[in-house]
Amino acid sequence: MHVKLKEAGDVNICQLSGEITIDTAQDLKKKFKELLQHKPHKVIINMNEVEYIDSYGLTTLIDLSEHLRSTHGNIALSNLSPKVLSIFEITKLEKAFVIFETEELALKDFSK
Repeated sequence: MHVKLKEAGDVNICQLSGEITIDTAQDLKKKFKELLQHKPHKVIINMNEVEYIDSYGLTTLIDLSEHLRSTHGNIALSNLSPKVLSIFEITKLEKAFVIFETEELALKDFSK
C-alpha cells in the first residue's frame, strides 16, 4: 500500500494504492496522522488504485472521518473500483461517507 499526499488549493488529497489490510493499515494511520498535523478541513481520499480494503482499512478511514468531523472538517472518497465500492455497500458504509465517481467531482463539490 502506498500513500501520496498532495494539495489542490485548500483541499488535501490522499492518493491511495494497493491493498488496505491489517498488514498495511498501520502505515496508513501514520500517513493520516502526518496529514492531520496540518489541521486540514477538506480531505479527499482518492482510491483509484486501491485493489482491496478489509475491516482494518475501513476502521482507519472511519477514524479519520470522525477526527475530521470533530474539528469541523469534511472528507470525501473518490474513484472507488466496483469491488471496493461493493465492500462499502455490504458494510453499509457508503451511507457514512460522501463518495464521488472522480476526484474532480469531489473537488468541485468542495469548492461550493
